[in-house]
Amino acid sequence: MSNKTYNDLICDTSELIGEATQIDEAVFEAGIAERIVFQPLLLELRIRYTVLVSRLDTIYDQLLQPQKRLIVKRLLEACLGRLLEIKYDLVELYLSDYTYDDDEALQKLQVTPQEAEPCIPQYFVREREEEIETRRKFITDILTKLGHEITKPPSIVLTEQQAIIIIQSHERARQGRLRGQFMKEIRLLKEKGRDQKGEMSATAATAIQRVWRGFITRRMTKKRKRAEQLLIGMELPPYTESQAIKKAEEVKENRRARQKEHEKEYQEALVSVEDQLRIQHTEKIKERIGDELRRWISEYYERTNRLPEFPSEEGGGSRAMFSRQGTGVESELSKSPVSSKESKKSKESKDKKSTKTDDNKTKDEMEDLQNYKCLNSSFLQDVINANEEFEDMWKFRDDFADHERYQKDIIEREKMVLLEQEIRNMVDEMMRNELDLLQAAFDKDRAHKGKKAKKPQKKVRRGGKKNKKKKEKDLTPDRTTESLFEELVANGIIRPYPIVKIDDYIGEKNFIGSEMRKQGQEPTPCLGDIRQLIKEYCILPLGSEHVKTNAPLIRSVLLTGPSGSGKKMLLHAICSEVGAMLFDLTPSNIVGKYPGKSGLIMLIHLVMKVSRLLQPSVIWMDDAEKPFMKKIPKTDKTDPKRLKKDLAKIIKGICPEDRVLFIGTSRMPWEAEQKLLFQCYTKVIQIPRADYGSISLMWRTKLHRAGALSQRLDISCLSRVSDSYTIGTLISALDDVLTTKRRLQLRVRALTAHEVAVQLSYREPVYAEHDAASEIWWYKTPLERRRQKVLQRLEELEQENEEKSARKILRRIFGAVCEDNQWRSRYNQELYDLYQELNVAGHIKLNRLRWAGHVERMDEARVPKNVMASNPEGRRSRGRPKLRWIDGVNKDAKKVGIANWKSVARDRPRWKKLLDQAKAHKGL
Repeated sequence: MSNKTYNDLICDTSELIGEATQIDEAVFEAGIAERIVFQPLLLELRIRYTVLVSRLDTIYDQLLQPQKRLIVKRLLEACLGRLLEIKYDLVELYLSDYTYDDDEALQKLQVTPQEAEPCIPQYFVREREEEIETRRKFITDILTKLGHEITKPPSIVLTEQQAIIIIQSHERARQGRLRGQFMKEIRLLKEKGRDQKGEMSATAATAIQRVWRGFITRRMTKKRKRAEQLLIGMELPPYTESQAIKKAEEVKENRRARQKEHEKEYQEALVSVEDQLRIQHTEKIKERIGDELRRWISEYYERTNRLPEFPSEEGGGSRAMFSRQGTGVESELSKSPVSSKESKKSKESKDKKSTKTDDNKTKDEMEDLQNYKCLNSSFLQDVINANEEFEDMWKFRDDFADHERYQKDIIEREKMVLLEQEIRNMVDEMMRNELDLLQAAFDKDRAHKGKKAKKPQKKVRRGGKKNKKKKEKDLTPDRTTESLFEELVANGIIRPYPIVKIDDYIGEKNFIGSEMRKQGQEPTPCLGDIRQLIKEYCILPLGSEHVKTNAPLIRSVLLTGPSGSGKKMLLHAICSEVGAMLFDLTPSNIVGKYPGKSGLIMLIHLVMKVSRLLQPSVIWMDDAEKPFMKKIPKTDKTDPKRLKKDLAKIIKGICPEDRVLFIGTSRMPWEAEQKLLFQCYTKVIQIPRADYGSISLMWRTKLHRAGALSQRLDISCLSRVSDSYTIGTLISALDDVLTTKRRLQLRVRALTAHEVAVQLSYREPVYAEHDAASEIWWYKTPLERRRQKVLQRLEELEQENEEKSARKILRRIFGAVCEDNQWRSRYNQELYDLYQELNVAGHIKLNRLRWAGHVERMDEARVPKNVMASNPEGRRSRGRPKLRWIDGVNKDAKKVGIANWKSVARDRPRWKKLLDQAKAHKGL
């Protein structure tokens, strides 16, 4: 694409940014509001910022103008940070790590679910290509020196006798094939001569024509059918490299090469323009600032008869001195005492709070659970400022001929500001020295006249302990980074990893998750949701230093799932997408290395120091449950509890500015002590069983790339058969089926589901016991427990409100009681005794169930039966669907334990018996 295309694209994106920031500011202006109000707004904002990140990444990757690219990068990083902040708010709103796309927001913004998934900015790796390649080469060279070369398949060495036998067997087979073909031709000639009696008859010619025309017609019909299926997307085209895509990539690479040239020119221009400005303006600026300061100091001395206190460079210097209002303002603020009126007000408010009734307390608690306030944003103002700067400087700037080169006037303006500040600091230091000399002379003159000179008062630091972090002792101060790096590589702590893209983790998203949440159900995530979560929690924060420093902090992530679910693939994808270094602290990897307590201290120090020096870094521990197991099997000689005490310290030592992430992988996390496990890991991601959509997509993708996709292969049946296997198991089975010989035979003999099913029968599936154990463990995770507690508390508060409203109705019905000429409200026990029912709400619900059963037993022609079974058409209003009468019936029947109440209600005696038993049910 041309420069004009990308310039138009960034102008359109600027308008979209303006729309998104307006909605975003409206969210913050709302303050504290109900969660239902924020949910659709934040879901829409998440999709908007995802689209913006994708557009800005494309622009930044292909834009040639170096100064404009700087603003685009600021916008990109600010949008990335705001996207992660919205993710944090959505997690707090739903009390779940998984975010599902809102269908209404997708339709409004005209975005597909695939486009609503965040993309990985290309500059994460592209701007560090040389550095990443150098590190990988360094690791390879060290491993080669130590003799740990990459294992290659051993070459077959044959003796002379073996080679002769192979040649002879192949030659005999060739001669046999030729002899067989020759004999077949002789036999066909004999049969043709025996059947032929003179010239060919008309009947024989007609038969041959009929067969030939039928064959031609069937072949043409088959081709037309295939072309039609390709056109409507019912069949995939053969997997070949598109020439158009290849040409587009070549154009992109050409633009990237020109980008580097323009960036080099821009950096050289920065140096040359700065040197030129220094030569031309240094003395003038220095003289002007010095004259301004001296004039101001003399005016100050004339008004106050004393010299001013010159602020330090950290305090703003002369700029802060000029900005002071008046001359007699003291630097220290006096503490304003609390007035008596304010103290009285505070006492009154405390008394009011103490006299709150239980009703108000429960009401406030329910409001606290149902309301929410969004997290203060560190990136929204950056987005607004960068967008305004782009509109002011670049949006309407068409007065220059070359759109690709740097603009000298902009460089001069920026450099003049920096140059003036640098010169001002120099002049400020000079003026401080002059003021010190003048003050000394002034004090000396005062002492000579008999006046005591004022002693400089020491500034007393107010406040408690310093909040500064205790500096860690450096155990290797004299060693270089390369030597430490080499030591860790030699010991196998830093490991090479295969290059894997996160999008290679195949899986569909849960497309009905948002609708299920609106109905009060918690959806099960799919593999596509896990991929999106890895991007949001691991890749996007690690890729940018600015985003990592200011975004919500995630120090560690625990990945759980059965063997073959893709934990290591996700780990390698995280490292590949950001170009990170991989540190392996798996117990089996560090056994026998750095022995003893001092060795362990040195190991932790080396890992933390080198990971900060070579960031971004990923510290990985496989079998993350083993350090926290109560009993270690006697057969395990890896000493997994070696890092148990220090693991929490390692993770807590990761600061917001450190682009370091600790990742643990585990197959059976329920074997560990849960309290210690969750103290170490900030986030827990459980990889679920592969759903039908993900398995079907995987089969289609893999078979299409292998050229094995055909009409004879039933993908749906194959997906159903492989339901209980992990994706990794299915891929390994497919690799075993599609050998080199079988791939060559695909043109003649198509692949069948039976071949794959046979290969799967030799592999272990994921058993139901493993799924049950993982589900029970998931309910013990911190965020899930918190969600369950909130739901339970809301249900309890709702039940209490129903009971209170029922008691209010009964007090109105039965009236007050007169005792000793004084009227009072009836006590709860008196109401229960009079009504002879413990729960009015439960009585109403039982009557509703009784009437529902009566309607269900009616004839089809009755109006109530038709009304209850009808389904109104039309579009509903935005927001949570209103609860219907039938929803209450379904909920109450489920509470009392009646499954499929419609079929049960048709049996009247049984229905009556069940309702009589439900009277004693406490949950109703």
